[in-house]
Amino acid sequence: MTDEFSDFEVVPFDPASMATSSLGLAKAVWYKRPWFLITAVVVVVAAISIVSDLPHRITKTEDAASQNATLKEINADIKPCAFAVSESFNFYNKYVAGKLTASELTQIPPLLVGDQTACSFASQPVYDLTNNIQPRETAAGKHIDRVISVVQRWITNNALASIEDIQYLFKHPDSSSKIGDLASQELKLNKDRQLALREVKAAEADIGIALVSLKLPVLAHLSGT
Repeated sequence: MTDEFSDFEVVPFDPASMATSSLGLAKAVWYKRPWFLITAVVVVVAAISIVSDLPHRITKTEDAASQNATLKEINADIKPCAFAVSESFNFYNKYVAGKLTASELTQIPPLLVGDQTACSFASQPVYDLTNNIQPRETAAGKHIDRVISVVQRWITNNALASIEDIQYLFKHPDSSSKIGDLASQELKLNKDRQLALREVKAAEADIGIALVSLKLPVLAHLSGT
């Protein structure tokens, strides 16, 4: 019995010589595992997003450039109505002074309708002023935001009401109530213009840099008001 296995060669155990099976695969180093790599990518992306969203202190030059860009947009949106109300005032003054020909009197009513539209919410510039302009949120930007509110009132309240009064007075020149309202609107237009200009000056004071001029026009005084 002692010699039963004597014919078999005794081979020393060598793991390296063993066949490799799926169960014998070495486990991946922990930092190379898929779950770690995916988690790391997510963390990095989230960190970048948070850092990019953090507020950062801007320079006065950057602030001035941003507010100037906003003021240029405001001026572009003011332009159609500023022309319209100036034209309407000019028509009215000539009408009161008796300087309009019969031909001009027939041409003016449709022009006044166009002026009315230019200062209403049907106008694309007025829509843009109301919905599409957002000043940068700085101390100066708060003043420019108030400029937008005042300019919007100047256009859609005072200028529009003035043009409508003038339209009525071309048909009913002796209406004392409309003449009185037109005089009131004229005062409000001037008052709001001064208020808007003061807000621009306040923004300039906050930044310490001169800004783009606000192009609200000085309107001619209305005859008979």
